[in-house]
Amino acid sequence: AHNHPWLFALETAVSLPAASRMSFDGQVLANVPVRSRLRYEMISAIAPGQAREESRALLARALRLPAGYSRRAVALAQEWRAAGGSDANVLARALDFLRKGRFTYTLEPPLLGADPVDEFLFETKAGFCEHFASAFTVLMRAAGIPARVVTGYQGGDLNPVDQIITVRQSDAHAWTEVFLPGRGWVRIDPTAAAMPQRVNDGLARALPQMEGLPLMLRPDMAWLRAARYQWEALAHKWNVWVLGYSPERQRDLMLALGMRDADWQKLTALLFTFLGLMTIGLLVWSLRRLARPDPVQKAWQAFCGKLAARGIARAPHEGPRDYSARAARALPASRAAILRIGALYIALRYGTRSMENSGAPGAARLRRLVRELRLA
Repeated sequence: AHNHPWLFALETAVSLPAASRMSFDGQVLANVPVRSRLRYEMISAIAPGQAREESRALLARALRLPAGYSRRAVALAQEWRAAGGSDANVLARALDFLRKGRFTYTLEPPLLGADPVDEFLFETKAGFCEHFASAFTVLMRAAGIPARVVTGYQGGDLNPVDQIITVRQSDAHAWTEVFLPGRGWVRIDPTAAAMPQRVNDGLARALPQMEGLPLMLRPDMAWLRAARYQWEALAHKWNVWVLGYSPERQRDLMLALGMRDADWQKLTALLFTFLGLMTIGLLVWSLRRLARPDPVQKAWQAFCGKLAARGIARAPHEGPRDYSARAARALPASRAAILRIGALYIALRYGTRSMENSGAPGAARLRRLVRELRLA
């Protein structure tokens, strides 16, 4: 949700989602701002279609330049026009100027003054995609070629966990479109001309070595990226199957369960059947746990039974420590074995147990000691 009407598409949309429209400049817009997670389908044309004509008013708008600015850029573009003549020659000269101009791609460009295009093209020569796109657009307009800046996204991040491509703000990009007679609006990426590694290899390869990368793009953060991939894959499944549990997905689930024509009565019966089976399963599991004897308590009861057979029955109020001590006094020949069994039972039952006496091994040892007990 971004609270704007923009809907994102690949290339030029030819089939729009419901409740949306296309603006005069090719933007896909929802009828109302997008304020919640939205799932939609759209068909786009990857290959350029038939060139369309454009209104004179829009082309005139795409030639406007503010008066009194970018004098050096305007003079250079007019020089190209005078020397080459055709739009194709002007484009070639402009791209060659960027390729050979020793420009630097950076997310931390120097501040520009009152004449930013001239300062960028002829002085600082350092910036990011918006600097390149806006400067190139000025050059084209100055040469008499209608041009406009287009913003969007370039590339994306393929999640190796679920093979879903995520487009992030770090993939934001800007480029230029020029209008050529017979071809319509043609995309030109000035950043790709000046810094091809930004487009071909990604942001991390284009930035200067000393410039700090965003956290998730740093080479030493591979473990953090892996964790994010796992989390995003889980979040995607949640969004698709829980938040996006649409009537279509309900129908798919019913078909998978063999219910082709499921009405509310069948769904209600299925729900109660499922809940009934779960209740029965939980009841059986609980009863089995209740019926299962505690091995520690069972061994202690066997110990008490042996002592009771010798006339040393445990009183109802008598704890295991006192009972073991009394039995040891009554049967001094078996004192060590009786006290050992009592101490182990107390450790297992009341938590003061060592690692070797804990859990199943401790219960097995207690059973063995009781079984081997011979009262003299």
